[in-house]
Amino acid sequence: MNVRLCMITTAVLFFTGHAVHAQKVSKDTATKEKKIEEVVMVGYGTQKKSEVTAAVSQVKAEDMAGLVTASFESQLAGRAAGVSVTTNSGMVGQAPAINIRGINSLNSGTYPLIVVDGMPIFTGDTGGYAPSNALGDINPADIESIEILKDGAAAAIYGSRAANGVMIITTKKGKKGRFQLDYNTYTGVAQVAKQFDLLQTPEFLTISNEKRTNAGRAPWAFGSQYNTDWQKAVLRSATQTDHNISLQGGLGKGSYFGSVGYTKQDGIVLSNGMERFTARFNVNQEVTDWLKMGANLGVTRTEYNALNSGVNSLSGAMANSLRQLPNTPIYRGDGPFGYNIDIVGSNTITGKAGNSQYVANNLPNIVYIMNTNKLQSRVLRVLGDVYGEVKILPSLTYKLQMSIDRSQNEGLLYWNAFHGDGRGSNGRIQNSNTTLERYNIQNILNFNKSFGNHKIGVTLVNEYQKENQNTFFGGGTDLGDSYFNSNVITGTYGTPVSGGGRTEFALISYLARFNYDFGKRYFFQGVIRRDELSSLPREGRVGYFPGGSLGWNVSNENFFEKAKSVVNELKLRASYGRVGNSNIGNYPYMSLYGPARYGDMNGLAYAQMGINSLRWERSEKFDYGADMSFFKNKLKVTVDYFVNNIDEMIQQVPVDPSLGVPDNQYSSNIGVAKNKGWEFTVNYTPIKKANFEVNIGANLSLINNTIAQLYRGADIFPGNADWNNVDRFYRIHREGYSMNQLYGVKYWGVNPANGNPVYYRLDGSLVQFNLNSANRGYYVFNPDNPGNVSQAGGTPENQVLGNTIPKYFGAFNLSVRYHNFDLGTLVRFSGGNYIMNITRRDLLSQNFVNNSTEIIGRWQSPDNPGDGWTPRLNAGDDPGVNGPAVSNSRFIEKGDFIKFDNLTLGYSLEREFLNKINIQKMRLYIQAQNAFIITKYSGSDPEMQVNGLDYNGIPRQRVFSIGLNVTL
Repeated sequence: MNVRLCMITTAVLFFTGHAVHAQKVSKDTATKEKKIEEVVMVGYGTQKKSEVTAAVSQVKAEDMAGLVTASFESQLAGRAAGVSVTTNSGMVGQAPAINIRGINSLNSGTYPLIVVDGMPIFTGDTGGYAPSNALGDINPADIESIEILKDGAAAAIYGSRAANGVMIITTKKGKKGRFQLDYNTYTGVAQVAKQFDLLQTPEFLTISNEKRTNAGRAPWAFGSQYNTDWQKAVLRSATQTDHNISLQGGLGKGSYFGSVGYTKQDGIVLSNGMERFTARFNVNQEVTDWLKMGANLGVTRTEYNALNSGVNSLSGAMANSLRQLPNTPIYRGDGPFGYNIDIVGSNTITGKAGNSQYVANNLPNIVYIMNTNKLQSRVLRVLGDVYGEVKILPSLTYKLQMSIDRSQNEGLLYWNAFHGDGRGSNGRIQNSNTTLERYNIQNILNFNKSFGNHKIGVTLVNEYQKENQNTFFGGGTDLGDSYFNSNVITGTYGTPVSGGGRTEFALISYLARFNYDFGKRYFFQGVIRRDELSSLPREGRVGYFPGGSLGWNVSNENFFEKAKSVVNELKLRASYGRVGNSNIGNYPYMSLYGPARYGDMNGLAYAQMGINSLRWERSEKFDYGADMSFFKNKLKVTVDYFVNNIDEMIQQVPVDPSLGVPDNQYSSNIGVAKNKGWEFTVNYTPIKKANFEVNIGANLSLINNTIAQLYRGADIFPGNADWNNVDRFYRIHREGYSMNQLYGVKYWGVNPANGNPVYYRLDGSLVQFNLNSANRGYYVFNPDNPGNVSQAGGTPENQVLGNTIPKYFGAFNLSVRYHNFDLGTLVRFSGGNYIMNITRRDLLSQNFVNNSTEIIGRWQSPDNPGDGWTPRLNAGDDPGVNGPAVSNSRFIEKGDFIKFDNLTLGYSLEREFLNKINIQKMRLYIQAQNAFIITKYSGSDPEMQVNGLDYNGIPRQRVFSIGLNVTL
């Protein structure tokens, strides 16, 4: 980056993450350019970008400025190669999934370590009864930059916590000089990006009664008075607003930054929303020539309101609304509380109107449920640190930093006694309190010395971290009155319940980092870290994590001078690092007992089998990269090839049931896997003039994941084989394949002669499942003689059906500034993966529920065979829809997409006008997020899947907003 100095005496040199440093420049530089070294955070310190020899990506504040999202991690999608950020739900408060260079574990946590101003913080859900994203407590407007440590050499500095990568967040600090006040605001409207195409009443009557008549039964659907869109009734256009005021400046040798923020986002589904208040104050002061001190404090108060989003729950928002009968109303004048609800014996059910029976599974009236039940989380979060830095010698400094991360989450659950989830217990009220506390102390000794062509840097660190987690809940059922729906009040309920727990652990670490630079041409970095974690057994709680990297700046060699007219920079890098994954649960090695009942008696039972050899999972990471720039630095290219060997993955090992071990299994370090791939990043600035600038960027990631070893080579089927678990039989881990392969029966299509579904067997032969109730079962299918249903056939076998992990993903971004106008866009893409669309399957149900319009293409007769993919209707054939196979390839689709993620158009008012009213800058902008998508996937969004399964999730939202940025 070049800055032209015009008759000024101070020029900004670099940003260290804690203060802004400046250097005096003589006035005779007014017509010259001075190159300013860019600095990145690398863990426990900073490093010049030109000297970095590891794979580190940086996302700056200006890259995320103005994006309409409640949490910063959603803004990272598409911003850095190798970083996958997937928001698989439209529910406000839901945390996105983040993976850096692939999935690194079968059963343990895969979330990266997040460090804010040097403090490793809590991530994931913080408790309560509504999703409460821990990273949503950080105001995106307070972030200065995010560094992503991707390879082993960069991440080894964090040792046992770095297997999934590291994100280092630096919040904004004050800049020395004049006082500055910023006000940023936006308001927008969120809408569902895509709704499901469901049957309307006329189509529903035809389809529903055809199901029955084909099964030889009487019709069940009658009445066309109503044509209710239940899906539309639970979805809405939602307002979203955000206000942020910040001030910064410097006095003498000190600087400060302060901000307050308010965010309110209503969800696109009834009862879902979030309201957040934030405040931050950061201060840095040079007390003397040898002492610096500073503090960073952030406080957040957030309230989340959620809904039952259970994929199989009768009162799950989408699971219910998509299946409700369209010829039944939501409201009824003579119904209880004005809703269409019938009291049938001891149960209450959505009224059947003119139909001969009630909706399948006695689905409750979802609109009543969402207007009465409560699921809430109220979070108070404090993130703070203080530090002091002493200059012992000109080249030697000591820094002490003490940090705290404290989150208190108060949860409320209320189930109405009359209808829905609370009917069976005559209502339920429950409060919870979850407190998370983490204390961190770091002693950092830094030595930096240059002599001749040699530059040496040494960092020594001692770190101690203590963490406590306390949970408690209390409540009751058999409520005395629905009035008591906001708190647990003694005497208002009949059956009390309570529980809770406490976990704590500590980590003590010692680490050293050595940097060497010879003539700005040859670079070396070595790291070693020792971690001791209390939640592991004594035999395995100590681990050593080394890392190293080499760099060669070829462009600084004398022989390269002639090439510099075209190739301005060429730096080659190679690195290695060993890191760990300590996100394996609390004390998994211990044998534990827990509460149990035997008849009507309370007692204790064996709850967890311990194993003293258990330890953290390990990853050995290799990276080979090149950083290049061309044509006077207009074109910049970064290429990386990486290999991540993952071993000692924790896997459940089966044992003989006679041993009495819980679940007949225990945990052990057995699994081995590998991630490898390529990353490409390109940035091009073809035009850069005073009134016209164009920047183009793109990144591409190619990743391959393979399981190399499982216990005795045996397959693993994630999830339990029951109807309450979304996985059931859908996924498999198998040696030689990537994680989370889809698994089931391969579908051929429909027998045109009789409408039976046809499946493949492993030997390639075909069998049809005869829907005729008199001769149900599998029979041989011959395409040349489709009407023959006489020869019994074997049951089709399950097989691997597709990879759920994208093989490639990336983004393209364009920013244009022309005079006072600016235009920015981000387009993301992904592909090479398959998705089991379970929602699609269930919307073809043969029970008495509504269906998607796809069912119109069903087989009706040999003369009207339909789309060739949808079998004959037959009431009752539901587990796998028209056949007993729960999982089959009929509902597997490609997950490829191109998504226009963000489109922004802005206008900055003229400076001459603003100067008259003492305003530095004023910008107006309009923005569209998740604007539109190009995909063949039939579901609401290919990113809605979790581990390759798309099942009744809350649809993603599309947001249109208008915003204002003002600087005084």
